[in-house]
Amino acid sequence: MDWGPTTVRTVDLGYEQMLLLEGRPRTKVKVIYGGIWLTEEGRSQDVFAATGDEVALKSRGLAVVEGLGYARVEVMEPMHTEFVRAAWSLVKGLFATVTHVRPRIATASSAPRLNSGGCRS
Repeated sequence: MDWGPTTVRTVDLGYEQMLLLEGRPRTKVKVIYGGIWLTEEGRSQDVFAATGDEVALKSRGLAVVEGLGYARVEVMEPMHTEFVRAAWSLVKGLFATVTHVRPRIATASSAPRLNSGGCRS
């Protein structure tokens, strides 16, 4: 299954400029334009990719992406689980505060009644 909290960022690489990535499952690099060379720690084969190609990282080590000339890449990385847990705790806390502070809505039985002349009884 390929879903979950993900961050997506676009990075422009100049000639021979490098981008270091932490290899994690579901991390992908898509070449928007130009060409790249990608090497991963612990893997013997490097990858060369061009416009439109998408490469999934296979190692849990460091990965180096280098522009072959000017290149633009889109990096899709799963969020760190610590960040997801902290964000969820914050949302739960905000929800609890909002539900505790919000004004009570009067029900039909507790609302003031109007008599036939339009005055409260």
